[in-house]
Amino acid sequence: MAKEAVLGIVISVCVAMIVFAIAWYRYEQKRNRETQREISDRDLLRLLNDQPDKLLSPHQLRDLTGLSLGKARGRLSSLFMYGILNRSSNSRGRHFYGFKHPLEEEPDLPLSSDPFLTVEDLLQIFEVHDQRVSAQELIMATGLPLAVIKREMKYFEKQGIVQKLQRADAMGTMTSRFFVLQEPYRSNPNLFREKASVLNLEMRELLRNDNLLV
Repeated sequence: MAKEAVLGIVISVCVAMIVFAIAWYRYEQKRNRETQREISDRDLLRLLNDQPDKLLSPHQLRDLTGLSLGKARGRLSSLFMYGILNRSSNSRGRHFYGFKHPLEEEPDLPLSSDPFLTVEDLLQIFEVHDQRVSAQELIMATGLPLAVIKREMKYFEKQGIVQKLQRADAMGTMTSRFFVLQEPYRSNPNLFREKASVLNLEMRELLRNDNLLV
């Protein structure tokens, strides 16, 4: 009986931790989405790029934008967790974030006015980047939040249209993440365009259902 009681406690604690983790993730997603109105991910990256040393801490972001410290931490952390930013720490344990790859302003493309990445938008961006596109480049080209881009690219992956590739160093640490088209769309992008009306409609509904359209 004692072993069963201990097992029951362990299971209960594990379930509680999982529920807490899910709830915290959803809270962070909601908070990051809401703060896009205060500073978009694209403007945040530009702000980081404007710093003399191209480093930004949550405390500095708070002071420069008026975001709360918690919100500033959440925004920088989300970009770090997706592999867009690096993170360093000082002797007091404060984090400073910088670019993994230099920031470049995107060419002025005639993208749609839709609040999401349409099929034609994506194909234009692929074309100017030699068919290999990073999340950072998608943010800079569209001005869309990272959360929207992540959800869309996950959808396109599931449809077998794009695939996400990652590079790692000799120690196995991920150094970059980018997207490419899969066959037959890689050889004939017009096959992707032929599905545009259906995919765009599904994407709008998907993002609306996930409360990601801001």
